[in-house]
Amino acid sequence: MRQKTADLRLLTLLRAAATGRADLALDTFSSHETDWAIKTGLGPLLSRSTRDDPNRTASEHFAAVHGADLTARVLSGETLDAATEILEACSLRGPLVGLLKGISICDQYYPEPHLRPMGDIDLLVDREAVAQFEATLIRLGYERKSPYPPSFYSAHHHTCPFFRAATEDWVEVHVALLPPRSSPGRDPVFAPTSIAGELRASSFRGYPVRRLSAELQVVFLATHWGFELEITHALVPMLDLLFLLGQSPSLDWDKILGWLEGSAATAAYVYLLLSFLDRHELLELDSEVLGTLRAMQRPLRSPNLPLAWRLLERYAFQGKAFGALMTERNFDVTWRTLLLPDSPFRNLWRLPWRLIPDRFRIGIRKEALR
Repeated sequence: MRQKTADLRLLTLLRAAATGRADLALDTFSSHETDWAIKTGLGPLLSRSTRDDPNRTASEHFAAVHGADLTARVLSGETLDAATEILEACSLRGPLVGLLKGISICDQYYPEPHLRPMGDIDLLVDREAVAQFEATLIRLGYERKSPYPPSFYSAHHHTCPFFRAATEDWVEVHVALLPPRSSPGRDPVFAPTSIAGELRASSFRGYPVRRLSAELQVVFLATHWGFELEITHALVPMLDLLFLLGQSPSLDWDKILGWLEGSAATAAYVYLLLSFLDRHELLELDSEVLGTLRAMQRPLRSPNLPLAWRLLERYAFQGKAFGALMTERNFDVTWRTLLLPDSPFRNLWRLPWRLIPDRFRIGIRKEALR
């Protein structure tokens, strides 16, 4: 499975995170690589991974990297304080809350919470307790804020986002992990009964909370990453997974594989992320696990799998700018087409047609009907 590939500097940064290294030389990163690391949320990790470099303060990159680290510490502290305030209010008159994504992972698996960037606070609430919980948010000064009408959220996996202008905090109240009408959202592993069985009692700054089991975290992280991939946010879930796996030596892979059997869409996302990390020797994974995952899904085989890997290397790690041919829209279309639950060659056959802008496709259809 593993192949010799040209080293990518941000891969080196992820390796340092996985092994706890802090002696990377800051000047070995170019200005572009440093700027891209900061833009993708890895600025604090770059600071931590070079803290033992004796020459780092003399580097031309030091001010930007140090500034990114300080900024992340402030923003992370404010987010953690906002989450604590919500949990304190719930401890008095609210439901037991589940922590999701960054707010859960940052203090559970990361060596320092600020290393994990967060855009909002994602909380999981039982559907029957949503009204009570949202009333608590309103008492704390939050207001619903979204460009979409209320009907948009009637069949969504979270309710209308809440925003508090005084502290610029966003909160999303989840009733599910993924959009229920999406292909992965319909997989049994993300059914309410499955999620309920994988919630574990935990605490956050002394307040009782629930968190997903490590096994469900792996599946959710990889699926959410692949399903909603954005290039500037593509690296953080990889970092999430590396820290999680590094602290979960007894992870039950048999349970994970049991969930994914018959869940082709989800299995593809999990396989893609794990195979990419394995390809670049960022984790040690039993070859039987990868082999089983590969067999469970259809789309990611040659030549589609190497193409997906290359897209990640070129745009997520190297920070290659989109251009006239590979626009941001075309990247998204290519990514989603490669991952359709069909054979690799059928998906490649679909790709040229799907890359044609909608307005031209309509014209082609009309011409064909004449």
